[in-house]
Amino acid sequence: MRLMNSRLNSLDFFRGATVIAMIIANDPGSSKFRYQQLSHAAWEGCTVTDLIFPLFLFIVGISISLSFNKAITKGKTKKDLLLKSFKRGTIIFILGVLLNLFPGFDFTSLRIPGVLQRIALVYVFCSVIYLYVGPKSQYIWFISLLIGYYIIMSFVPVPGIGPPNLDPTNNFSAWFDRLILNGNIGPMGRGLYDSTGIFTTIPAIASGLSGIFIGRLLNSNKMHNEVKLIWMFIIGCTLLIIGWIWSFDFPMIKRLWTSSYVLHTSGVAILFFTTSYWFIDVLKLKKGIKPVLAFGSNALAAYFLASVFGKCTSAKILNDNNSFYSIKDWIYINILTKIFNPYNASFAYSILSLSIIFILVWWLYKRNIIIKV
Repeated sequence: MRLMNSRLNSLDFFRGATVIAMIIANDPGSSKFRYQQLSHAAWEGCTVTDLIFPLFLFIVGISISLSFNKAITKGKTKKDLLLKSFKRGTIIFILGVLLNLFPGFDFTSLRIPGVLQRIALVYVFCSVIYLYVGPKSQYIWFISLLIGYYIIMSFVPVPGIGPPNLDPTNNFSAWFDRLILNGNIGPMGRGLYDSTGIFTTIPAIASGLSGIFIGRLLNSNKMHNEVKLIWMFIIGCTLLIIGWIWSFDFPMIKRLWTSSYVLHTSGVAILFFTTSYWFIDVLKLKKGIKPVLAFGSNALAAYFLASVFGKCTSAKILNDNNSFYSIKDWIYINILTKIFNPYNASFAYSILSLSIIFILVWWLYKRNIIIKV
């Protein structure tokens, strides 16, 4: 825990908006009644909800570039920063595993991958690349990760299955994760694949690198802010276009973190951040943004609290009629559906959940407290 110091407000705003979107998408009143853009694409495609996770990784990359550059100017060595990265990555990974275990802590069905676990791995790998790979070579890494992943997924036969394919359970990534994780994967893939598995983390590193590139641009003292904005806009649009073109051959699939998906979501992330940077840090239009900054300044705490809250309210309890229900079910059925139609009632529950987490992060924000690992 530490007190706030000088921070890039646009980054905190962007991070906070991403956390808010995540809470709304992750905690509906009913999974059966949710608007299309608040659900993940069934397989191919990219909804608003599918943008959230890569936006987090983009933010991780920007944060690495800004914080490491500042630390190096203050005399920190690369070894110091590397050790700090490994320590922080390990803690975040463990927190992710604990979230997977909560609330039952049943180790027999332990899922190893997860959102925080992927963030931790991307953070560590991107930190190593930032510290020990030159700027030009970092672009080569970015391109190589995306093309290499494309080649494997599109041209390498799947052992024991057959030709390369993008089928949910028979693709190379699913085979690899089953081989390495030996069943310790998520329920969404019915034990056959994990959307945050090991192999799909490879292109996810490129999502983090895209943030590092923008962070380096922000660190530059050779450009005025207006020039930085123009370059970020050009880069964002370029990635969007390339991702869209590539998607005709290598479709955008969030659960496979395909290369076209990386480029598309990185382009969106850059354009969203550029807009935030322009309004907040260039034009200094900061009125009314504090509630969002509260989420952004304590993003990890907000995510962890929201996950625990969601699991607690979704836990099934046996009632007097020998049927199972949860606190969420009771609120949704007995209160919200009496006021709204099923879809709006489901969305209203998301807002209720968001409001509860907001009370906690606002309390921290007003006391200038940031919880960090």
